[in-house]
Amino acid sequence: MSVLIWSKFFRSEEQLFAADPETGASAELQRFQYGTMGGDLIAGIPYPVMFILPRVFPDLIGAAGGYGAFGLSWEPGQRLPIGFSIKRKGYERVTVNCALCHTAQYRLTPGENPRFAAGGPGHTVRLQALLRFLFACAHDERFTGDRMLPELALHFPMDAADLALYKLVIIPATRAALLEAEKQLAWMETRPDWGPGRDDAFNLPKFVLTLADEDGTVGTTDFPSLWKLGQRKGTLYHAGGEAGALSTVVATSALGSGALPGPDFNRRNDWTEAFIQDLSPPPFPGQTDAVSVQEGRSLFGQHCASCHAPGGARTGTSIPLAEIGTDPEHVKTWQEDDARRMKRVSAVLGVKEAPMLASTGYVAKPLVGVWLLGPYLHNGSVPTLVDLLAPPAQRPRVFWRGYDVVDLENVGFVSSGPDAEKAGFRYDTGLRGNGNGGHLWGTDLPPGQKRALIDYLKGL
Repeated sequence: MSVLIWSKFFRSEEQLFAADPETGASAELQRFQYGTMGGDLIAGIPYPVMFILPRVFPDLIGAAGGYGAFGLSWEPGQRLPIGFSIKRKGYERVTVNCALCHTAQYRLTPGENPRFAAGGPGHTVRLQALLRFLFACAHDERFTGDRMLPELALHFPMDAADLALYKLVIIPATRAALLEAEKQLAWMETRPDWGPGRDDAFNLPKFVLTLADEDGTVGTTDFPSLWKLGQRKGTLYHAGGEAGALSTVVATSALGSGALPGPDFNRRNDWTEAFIQDLSPPPFPGQTDAVSVQEGRSLFGQHCASCHAPGGARTGTSIPLAEIGTDPEHVKTWQEDDARRMKRVSAVLGVKEAPMLASTGYVAKPLVGVWLLGPYLHNGSVPTLVDLLAPPAQRPRVFWRGYDVVDLENVGFVSSGPDAEKAGFRYDTGLRGNGNGGHLWGTDLPPGQKRALIDYLKGL
């Protein structure tokens, strides 16, 4: 019996990755996209169960159908979208990794197939909607062995022992785990919806890892890019400067995915940190005027470089709220007590030194891959660079985000019109945490200079 239990629940197989000759993806890129972060034992969902959920509960997804309804980056021929790891630990278990939120999906025209940029912000990913789907499934009376086993048997060969384990143990345990996760995330239902490409980045660890009391804060924040993070050594990380080292960002992300500290924990995190040091965005695919770009380079040096060029005097530092003037809600989410609690949790778990800091403003980041970073500002409240260089009163108050067609002229993503409305999420800047004010730099430039600056930014 002990051998059977070990074989069915704990026998582990290493994940092996190789270069893909058809796509040109390296083994390292495959590992980033599909490798485990170590949460398989604690947070893993059985792959057969994950696979059949859209088939058993199609009415809980909506018209789009399948996991495609959640804006995930799904490569042809893969068993699950980018950002999902399948690792055998007894049975195959699905967990998430960094690539789920840090892969940019985009199209240059509406008719082409999606392209994927590793390390880019996952602006289409509807993480909250995916969580709500999983929780709704767990509440449904159909989430039972009697209902799900026939569907499982259609797609997966199972012997009598497998069928008994799924009916009596695995399916009930998966349901119970999802219901418990829903309790831990109940606070998110009292805030404005995240929408695609965002989560409440620091209320997640605050309430789930440090067990802080509900405080009503709203920290909804865009998924950032991971490009060329090696340029940022010695600077602050996260939107509000909550981390003083890249290792802290990786370690806390791994903890949030259910990974357990230990030798493998540090080894995996070290690999991830090394991989994203030099990760680069794809080049801007449109045309630019060389004379305009040269003028824009000069304007960038005058108005932007001190905060947004590598090595700039203020690059990587926290710009105070009173100066930057953007929506303050994220900063309020993570204060001294929150950083102190997270340090204690990290120490108890045995995580290597993780400098956690209180947020006092927003970090001025080096600009990398600007053309794929839309919508802009920390909360994704401004759809294009043209809008960002407009005075706040002239920026769109409502637009559609999550549509994956690039706006090459205005720089960002198409955010209005029937296609954007059909595929996107209605973003209202009047909701708490969604404000689009502040960041006035460049807003007073004449139109010709604004256009030149944007032409230069396209190439960063």
